[in-house]
Amino acid sequence: MNPERPPVPLPHPSGPLAGYRVLDLADEKGQLGARLLAELGADVIKVEPPRDGDPGRQHAPFFRNEAGTETSLFWWTMNAGKRSITLQLKLEAGRELFHRLVAISDIVIETTMPGEAAALGLDYPTIERINPSAILVSITGFGQDGPYARWHATDIVGAAMGGLMYLNGDPERGPVRTTVPQAYTQVNVQAMVGALVALYARGVNGGIGQHVDVSMQEAVANAMDNAQQTWDIRRVNASGPGLYRNAAGVRTARYLFETADGWVAALQAGGLIGPNANAIIDWLAEHGEARGLDSQEWRTRLTSGQPLSPEDRKYVEATMAAFCRTRKKEELVEEAQRRGAGWAPVLSPREIVENRQLAARDYWVRVAHEDIGQSFTYPGPPFRLSATPWQQRGRAPHLGEHNDEVYCGLLGLEPQELRRLRLRMVI
Repeated sequence: MNPERPPVPLPHPSGPLAGYRVLDLADEKGQLGARLLAELGADVIKVEPPRDGDPGRQHAPFFRNEAGTETSLFWWTMNAGKRSITLQLKLEAGRELFHRLVAISDIVIETTMPGEAAALGLDYPTIERINPSAILVSITGFGQDGPYARWHATDIVGAAMGGLMYLNGDPERGPVRTTVPQAYTQVNVQAMVGALVALYARGVNGGIGQHVDVSMQEAVANAMDNAQQTWDIRRVNASGPGLYRNAAGVRTARYLFETADGWVAALQAGGLIGPNANAIIDWLAEHGEARGLDSQEWRTRLTSGQPLSPEDRKYVEATMAAFCRTRKKEELVEEAQRRGAGWAPVLSPREIVENRQLAARDYWVRVAHEDIGQSFTYPGPPFRLSATPWQQRGRAPHLGEHNDEVYCGLLGLEPQELRRLRLRMVI
């Protein structure tokens, strides 16, 4: 870190990134990663255009269904714990202020299209010249080069071209997009990891920063398990299995079953196929619902691991489906787990918030929104550090909420100069 720069405010000095400053100019591809850095103790400053702010502020849904720059639930979630300043990078005066901030910062996160960063003063040669220790994280759909580098890329593009979409859905209807934007999530997490690795490298190579080039397509492709290797080695093109388990592109047995109050995720045919099948067979037999599967012949076939004919597999699945349909998912899961079978309830968002395991670990945190006099539930730590714990650092900032704090406190501008910058729409 630059020893001459102004000290970073440390509301939570125990955070592992306390003392580091991050400039966040990212869209959806980088806002979550920047929030995670804030929760680890970094001072994250969200840089937004004047007047309307970041487009993410208009992302539905909205608090009380009232659209506005301060009511987006997406914005609340992705930008909690940050500070906000307004700054017009299209103006030379705005770029000059930004470069003064770069000089006293550690990480800059940006998501402009390749080739556009230089006009805004965000390109790595400019950042490096101003602050050789700074780390620039550039997040794009396809990276800084290649034939698709300038393609526009939303989450659905990343999911489609990273391979994720092809592995979702079922054969009857084709590929589908996951409702939660998983391509954005993957690239955010990988960008955060890249920033942290670059920060570590800076500490062991004489304080020199570097450019971290993050591609959403590559981040998604990196998380596709063995799908690519299955094609490369076995020439099997895996696809979405729907309700069924898919092993190397071959549909095996169903693993999702409807219950009296929802769904359960289970093993192959709920555990009726595999070496531990006897435990599930005994369970069904105790209730008189084994439908003959408790015979020695069936037990031998089901525990051997040998493939079943389509007709036999359907019979086994139908037996388990009938058993589950009349029982509640918690009842089924508790008993299956007691018998050593890895079952789980498929939880809705409401059930996740009310989940007793998460409650026992104090996962959820309440965040005060003092401006509206209420507190709301936010996600907790994705991992736990014993010595330098994760901490939630407050609600998402209002547009330009910290202009005075940053421009006057960090850069030493006088209040009258700040007023002139506002009149000129620089901030």
